[in-house]
Amino acid sequence: MVLLVKKDVNNMLQSVVVKKHEKIKYQAATFYNLSNNYYDHDFKVDKHWHNSIEITYVVQGEKLQKMENKEILAREGTLLLVNSGVSHSVEAKKGIEGIMLLIDRNYIDNLCPKVTDKRFDIDKNESVKQRIINHLFQAIAEKYQNNGIRCTINVLEIIDLFTTYLVDDNYYPKEKHDDELYELAISICEYLDYNYKNRISLDDLAKLTNYNKSYLATAFKKKMGITIFEYLSNVRIQHSLDDLKNSNDTIVEIALNNGFANIQIFNKTFKKVFNMTPKQYRNKNLK
Repeated sequence: MVLLVKKDVNNMLQSVVVKKHEKIKYQAATFYNLSNNYYDHDFKVDKHWHNSIEITYVVQGEKLQKMENKEILAREGTLLLVNSGVSHSVEAKKGIEGIMLLIDRNYIDNLCPKVTDKRFDIDKNESVKQRIINHLFQAIAEKYQNNGIRCTINVLEIIDLFTTYLVDDNYYPKEKHDDELYELAISICEYLDYNYKNRISLDDLAKLTNYNKSYLATAFKKKMGITIFEYLSNVRIQHSLDDLKNSNDTIVEIALNNGFANIQIFNKTFKKVFNMTPKQYRNKNLK
C-alpha cells in the first residue's frame, strides 16, 4: 500500500506532554486529531496517558510500544490501539512513518453510551481491522485535499467499526470513576481551558466550586494524574505554541497574553517541557 499524500515532517509538538497526563489538542471544530508523521531519526516518547483513544498505523519502519504489562514491536503494516487512560511509551530507531488518529473518548461515549467504561480490542476481528486501515488512508488523503467533511466521515466510520465490532466484553474496569470527583475534575479543566489567560489561584477555584482547597487539589490530582497548576501550565503552553508559530508578537507579549506572570516563568516552563527556549522553538519553526 502506497501513501500518496503530504507528510508532516517531525510533527512532534501537536500536543504537549506534562508528566503523566497529555492534553490533546483536537483539530479545529472536530473531536479528533489526525496526522501523517515522518521521522528520519531516532525518537522516544516517554510514558504518558490521555483521555483519547490512540490509533496508529506503521507505514514504514518499526517502533517499540510499551503499555501496561506488554511490549509490541510494530513493523510496517501494523495497526496499534491505545485505549483511553492507558499509560504507554514509544521508541523508534532509524526513522519511521506512520498515521496517527486520536479520538476524544467522551465524544465516543456520547455517541454510543453502551460502550461507556468499555475498552476496545483491535485484534478481535481481522477483517474489521483492515477496514479501519482503509478508512485511515482515506481520511488522511481527504485531510490533505482540505476536504474536512469527508475526512470526518471516515473518522466516524472508524468509530462505528470500533463500537460495533471491537468492544472488549472481557474487560471490567478495576475502579470506576467516582462521579463526584470525576465531574469536579472535568469542571475545573473546562474552567481552566477558558480562563487560562487570567491569574488563577487555588483560593479562586475553591470559592467557585464551594470545596475546601486542599480537598480540591487532592481530588484533581487523583483523577488527572497531575496537579491543577501543572494542567494550567499545560494549557498555557499549548496556546503559546500557536502564537510562536503563527503570530508576530514578541516572546514577552506571548507569555503575558497566555497567562504567564512574566517571561522568566514562561521560559522556565517551556524549557522544562521541550528542552529548548520559546525563542529557539520559534526559530526552528521559521526554517
